[in-house]
Amino acid sequence: MKKKRSWKKRIINTLITIVSLIALVYLIVFVGHNLLFKLPYSDKPTVKPIAKDGMIFGAASITQPKNFDEYIEVLSEQIKHYNEHLDDYWPDSSLENQYVIAQNNKDKTAVLISPKGEVKPLSQSEFKSYNIPTPLNLEGQWSDFSANNLSGAYLSIFVDNLTNYYTFQHYEHLGTYDQFLAYSHELFHSVTQEKWHFDDNNLTHSSRDERMEDIEARRIRMLLQQQLSQAFCAETKEETDAHILAALRTYQTYQEKCPEDFEKSVLFDRLEGTAFYYELVSSLYAGYPDQIKTKNDLYKGLRIILANDNPAYRTTGLTSEGYKIGGYAGLILDTIMIEDGEDPNSWKKEIEMDSKLTPLALLEKRYSDKKLPEQTPIPSEEDYNNWLAEYDKISPKPSRTAVRFDIAYSLLFK
Repeated sequence: MKKKRSWKKRIINTLITIVSLIALVYLIVFVGHNLLFKLPYSDKPTVKPIAKDGMIFGAASITQPKNFDEYIEVLSEQIKHYNEHLDDYWPDSSLENQYVIAQNNKDKTAVLISPKGEVKPLSQSEFKSYNIPTPLNLEGQWSDFSANNLSGAYLSIFVDNLTNYYTFQHYEHLGTYDQFLAYSHELFHSVTQEKWHFDDNNLTHSSRDERMEDIEARRIRMLLQQQLSQAFCAETKEETDAHILAALRTYQTYQEKCPEDFEKSVLFDRLEGTAFYYELVSSLYAGYPDQIKTKNDLYKGLRIILANDNPAYRTTGLTSEGYKIGGYAGLILDTIMIEDGEDPNSWKKEIEMDSKLTPLALLEKRYSDKKLPEQTPIPSEEDYNNWLAEYDKISPKPSRTAVRFDIAYSLLFK
């Protein structure tokens, strides 16, 4: 009898130990996430609005939604205005009739938003019928979907971050919490770019390594971003051409000094650069419908935003730099082709068909008969580090420990 009791006692003690350990893990994660290692938070904007020539942009210029229902009102309007100008972003994009399923990350309520901005609450069974993959409860979660004769993007809305300006104030071209960008930018990847010509350099076979160890390449591409932004924002043709030629000299220097980095950059300057271009132009129409009604308004607004030199519109890392380098070069191509009486969609069609082309390569080709100036001094490592620090003030990076606790909290408490 003693052996039998001892056996049962060991099982009970083992179960108590297991339950206690599980409870301890939950307690540690809860306390660590909510008290000890919090993610950066600000319930007030730390970036002033940009106001010029009767236009005003930025999160500080907009009354921000504070709960899920208020945000759905904002998001549905953004989607409505975005779809009203669909033909102005990219030729034959195949992005018409794309819906949104938005879900509250806390209580799991969900709504369906039509391209016209119509909102329909979804019951739990209706939501399940769209076969949305079971999501990790992480900020930025999205997935494309196709079910019930509808297609579009699933977006997880983190309601706590609706009042955290650090998470969205750097997207001045949208001005609000940023999940609309997953609808425009990511569907451009998954729908429009699916039709493009590719060779072996396919995203599925390519590393998104930021190559941060190549400091020289990072400093050169930092300068390149600044020069392209200056070229787009220049007020005269002479200034525009001067900045373009300076940028092309830097691009040539980059190819000569950093050939391995350059080779790896082509894919992402092409794919992420064009997607960022698409994001910029579509978001301005969606986020500021009272101010942006025509292409003239669009380019004027983007020049005001980018000329403001917000450090958030610079970035570092091979892949991350591709967004800005490709996006800015695309805007420059648009404007100089319009000025020359050409169809600005022609460069977009060309880039779809040639897997080696980037917007900047097309710009280089266009100015191939021009003499390039002397190389502008490459920023020092000190300048580079100061540049990164300026970005962190606008959107502070959480510590690795805070990120780990955030992921663990998302997994355990979703």
